[in-house]
Amino acid sequence: MNLFYKGQQVSSIDEALGRYPQDEFASPTRSTVALVSLLKHGESLWNRITESLGTGDASCEVRLEYQVMSPRGRGKPSHTDIMLIQGNRSVAIECKWTEPRYETVANWLTQGESPANRREVMGGWLSLLQPYVHNQLQLDHFGEAVYQTVHRAASACVTGRIAALAYIQFCPLPNGADAGSRLRGDLDHLYTLLGAPERFPFWLVEVVIRPTEGFERIRNLTKGLPATADAVRSALCDGPLFEFEDFRPHRIAGQRGASA
Repeated sequence: MNLFYKGQQVSSIDEALGRYPQDEFASPTRSTVALVSLLKHGESLWNRITESLGTGDASCEVRLEYQVMSPRGRGKPSHTDIMLIQGNRSVAIECKWTEPRYETVANWLTQGESPANRREVMGGWLSLLQPYVHNQLQLDHFGEAVYQTVHRAASACVTGRIAALAYIQFCPLPNGADAGSRLRGDLDHLYTLLGAPERFPFWLVEVVIRPTEGFERIRNLTKGLPATADAVRSALCDGPLFEFEDFRPHRIAGQRGASA
């Protein structure tokens, strides 16, 4: 695996694991835990997922925590979980498991000390998306879009390559409940706002996981404690926390001509 963490090449998943900030593992049910376990212990399934997204070659770069700044305004960079780069193709991959839904663009724009700057930042993300769509993007149309999906999609476009966006939803949830329907709706909404561009596909990839005994030993650790983060990181090094049973890729359809 041609692996990078925040722009620096690393020799293994274990080396990358040591570079993540501690709070990434302060809960055993964060998607980062399932993602690292997938890369470390589910290589066969991971390879099938990347092949389904058109980036299955051994030359593909797997760039963890890929950072992109909006070209306008002042703000924090977008941190995509994984950017796959192969030749002239890039796929931004964001992972979800138990995380709640993020805020909408309309809510995000009202926060902070400078609403005008936030509109500039949002306009910057749209400027990255604009070359990949046919319709003229207008900020005021995006109020109900989830802000994270916007800047993750824009991050896929920054390299000027053939681009795609994929969200991985680990399922089921730890309590056995189903997951993914709300996320699929949010992706469909954004894809519709973009005019459902055929050359910029969106995907929702459901990855079916089953906890192992290793995960059961850390499942009920108190969230937010440094000791929990240490125990989770150690468990990831010791052995597989999940059995990765299958994956289900769903191409997001959207609706053309419905962006307004």
